[in-house]
Amino acid sequence: MTDSPAEHPNSPNPELSVIIVAAGQSTRMEGVDKLALDIGGRPVLWHSLDIIDRSALVSSAVVVTQETKLDEIRASIANSRISKPLRVVAGGTRRQDSVRNGLEELQQASISSEFIAVHDAARPFIDEEMLKRGLAAARHVGAAVPVVPLKDTIKRVEHGIVVDTPDRGAMFLVQTPQMFRAEILRAAHQTVEAEVTDDASMVEVAGGLVATFEGTFENIKITTPSDIAIARAIAAGNGGQCTYRSGIGFDGHKLIKGGPLKLGGCEIEFDMRLQGHSDGDVLLHAVASAILGAAGLGDLGERYPSSDPKYSGIDSSTFIRDATLEARALGWRIDHLDATVIAQRPRLAAHLPDFEANIADAAGTAIERVNVKVTSTDEVGAIGQGEGIAAQAIVTLRS
Repeated sequence: MTDSPAEHPNSPNPELSVIIVAAGQSTRMEGVDKLALDIGGRPVLWHSLDIIDRSALVSSAVVVTQETKLDEIRASIANSRISKPLRVVAGGTRRQDSVRNGLEELQQASISSEFIAVHDAARPFIDEEMLKRGLAAARHVGAAVPVVPLKDTIKRVEHGIVVDTPDRGAMFLVQTPQMFRAEILRAAHQTVEAEVTDDASMVEVAGGLVATFEGTFENIKITTPSDIAIARAIAAGNGGQCTYRSGIGFDGHKLIKGGPLKLGGCEIEFDMRLQGHSDGDVLLHAVASAILGAAGLGDLGERYPSSDPKYSGIDSSTFIRDATLEARALGWRIDHLDATVIAQRPRLAAHLPDFEANIADAAGTAIERVNVKVTSTDEVGAIGQGEGIAAQAIVTLRS
């Protein structure tokens, strides 16, 4: 059930572990998987994962998700540049059962942080300052929740009739991440069996005190389809306007006798292949070069020189994966990727969907963000005479 070692040499601080609850059924999303929604150029879940991985306060985390998503999320994390111990386990029937599974995973991994935060993955807009405020409040009381004041008048209604107007000055909306001393949260889960809506309620039922700290109105929970547009607007406004950068990549190789042809991550039946130190896949080379260029990471040939024997025959998708991971580490995400294969032969149009799928997989992005075309030179030049194949790509990255 674990994905990372319990101890990690780069863990900055053993004080705080985070349980990310991502096991809901998205029943109010009308069939949309909210964790996979593209918000600001990346899936909802990855907003929280990025903050946690960059936080100087967090030492480790557990993602609790549906059984059917375990392999998908584990694979996504394995292909990322997340540096902290991050484990993925299956959730339970109720939210509190899922949190309990997260607690058990931390215990089994011998992770003994003094504090544990419980956070809803559907809230993508937490930040380091919120974690600091929560940890400070939990140090004093033992448990703390982020809150924001109500803006509207509150009415208590029975059978359609208003029976009371509570003082909204004493009413607050509660958010996550909720912070707890580890022993307090564990004791609450061992004591309370009745169903509750959040972990702070369990501490209250068990007789503990819960402090509050300042949340933010931007820290929304994506619950219904109408929340999607709001979340995207918030993402677009974080830090001002999004920054875009583009890069151009080009590569070409000679065709030599002996197939199959390796192109776009596919093995194509053909009597010739592309000559190259790696597998000669000019399309993947052009894409990787464009990503490196957009991120300001130099040249493909400098990073993977043909003089180095370890790159002999290597699968060129490796270049795209590495370039994408390094770009992500600098805060860049792929906004759009457009590529053109220039070939007189063989005919490649039927392979375009596979090219796009392979590139999207290697770059860790949605296939809708990838477009591949094919053209010829109408028998002009060496490529037009069938002596080689070239490819060019333009990649736009978004911060």
